[in-house]
Amino acid sequence: MTLDEMKAERERVLARRNSLVARVTVGDRTVQYDLTQANHVLTDLDRRIAVLEGKKPRRRILAVATKGL
Repeated sequence: MTLDEMKAERERVLARRNSLVARVTVGDRTVQYDLTQANHVLTDLDRRIAVLEGKKPRRRILAVATKGL
């Protein structure tokens, strides 16, 4: 998949995710939909686009301390 194709796919997934409804209420019943799969696809596409553009992946450093430190 080329860079342009990935960017186009990202735009399609983003538009589809934004058009989805997270919660639907009909009468006295409410249904909540989980949009995490669309978010995972967007995250993966963003990562793959960054690699093709030559950007380094973001790194997160987590510092943990205990009372004995």
